[in-house]
This record gives sequence, structure tokens and C-alpha cells, in this order.
Amino acid sequence: IALNMAAIPRDLIESELFGHEKGAFTGASASRQGRFEQANGGTLFLDEIGDMSLRAQAKVLRALQENEVEKVGGSGVQKVDVRVVAATNRDLEADVKDGRFREDLFYRLNVFNIQVPPLRHRRDDVPLLVDHFVKRFCADNSKPSLEIPSATMQRLIDYHWPGNVRELENLMKRLAALCADDVIDAAMVEEELTARPSSAAEPQPMMGESLSAAVEHHLNRYFNLHGDASPPPGLYDRVLKEIELPLIALTLMSTRGNQLKAADVLGINRNTLRKKITELDIRVTRRRKLM
Repeated sequence: IALNMAAIPRDLIESELFGHEKGAFTGASASRQGRFEQANGGTLFLDEIGDMSLRAQAKVLRALQENEVEKVGGSGVQKVDVRVVAATNRDLEADVKDGRFREDLFYRLNVFNIQVPPLRHRRDDVPLLVDHFVKRFCADNSKPSLEIPSATMQRLIDYHWPGNVRELENLMKRLAALCADDVIDAAMVEEELTARPSSAAEPQPMMGESLSAAVEHHLNRYFNLHGDASPPPGLYDRVLKEIELPLIALTLMSTRGNQLKAADVLGINRNTLRKKITELDIRVTRRRKLM
């Protein structure tokens, strides 16, 4: 049983994981099993687990420790025997340090860790993936099989793939859809790749450019990495969390550790700033001004 945590609205995650009783909330017209119960005796795959709320993390930890779940709106517990496999593209150790992921759940899950290197570090996988994506696209769209000449494949192997496998998949879908004959030639690939933004060739924000323009520049890079696909749901909250740490840390650096001045620059109460410094584990260094 698989569940993408980033694709589930936060207020429905507990219901998806543990199920709910009839009438537990608006729209709960019938009792429903959660994914833990559905996976009982088997494996539950939790994708993008780093996007799970702290509240849901606490309940997942209890389910793993006690081997039991309680439905939303329920009063009893159900014993489950589930093997959990979790995946994330986030640095969970950094999230633990920043208070975004529970330390006890991290160590509970981190029994056997498999690090998947970026695609540019496993180029031998590119031909296998290209063949798979093209065959699947042709089968799904009743399109005749397409030939990938060696020159085309070599260009795909040589590309650095900043968006990893998802970028490769989206490119092959687009090439297969645009291909007018039965061959995806190297010229088509070159045209697509050179037209795509790359971190090395992108124009950087200029000095004096507005903060909004600088943020837009980096968000454009993020969206481009997803190709034709949309980023996972919950982007608004993720962006706010990602920007909070560098925003406060850099403000403190600019004020040379003066918290009163930093709070004024940020437009927040000094006590709020102190709380954020503790939550985000920011080291405040008071530096002397150089003459």
C-alpha cells in the first residue's frame, strides 16, 4: 500500500493513515479503513514523509511503537503488523535539527537507509530509463514504437539532469509526443535541452533588483525542475518554512547579532525573535564592526 504524504491535505492525513468512523467529521458518511489497516500483514510505503505535519508524525510514531492504530472519531484501537518503507527528497537530519521533523520518529524509521544518488551520478541508468519511459508512453497512447539512435542516447547520457528522473521522464514524454516519425533524433533532443533553463546558464538577479524579483528568480528554477508536472501540494507552507531560517539568520548577521535591531528590521516582537532563534537553533554571533 502506497501513500504520497505531500499529495494529501494536512487535515486529511490522519484519516488517510488511520481511517475514520462514520460521522467523525463533515463528509465522513461511512466508516473507512486507513492505510495502516489496509497494509496489515504487508508493507506500507510512505512517500515524501518529510512533508508530514508534526501532529501526524506523533501518531505515526505511536503506530510504529505500539503496533496499533486508532481511527479518527473512534474509541478503540486496532492491532496492525506493518512494515514501513519511507522516502523523501528532503534532508531529514537537517529538518530534525530545525525542529521540522521529530527526532524520535527519524531514528525509528532510519533502521536501514538507502541513499539514491542523483541521476548525473548514475548515468548508466539513463538508457534503461529512456527505454522504459518511451515504451510506456507509446503503449499508453497507442503509438508505434520509437527508435532511439546511439547519438541521441549519448546526448541524453551526457546531460547533467538537475531535475533527476522526473525531468528525464517529462522530456521523453514531450519528445515522444512531438516526434513525427519513428525516430527521436539527436537534433530534437538538442533543441529541447538547449531551450531549457540550466543553473549554469541562467541570468542571475542583478544588484539593486527587488527582493520580489530575486525570490521569483529562484522559484522559477524550482518550477522548471518539475518540467511539465506541478510541484507537490503544500508549496505555500514549504516556501515559508524554507525561507524563515535564512531570513532570520541573515538579518542577525546584518545587525551583527543585535537582536533588538534585527527584530525591528524583521518587524516582529523581540520575544518572538528569541523564540525563533531557539526553535531554529540559530547561533547568534555579535561581531565588531571593522574600520
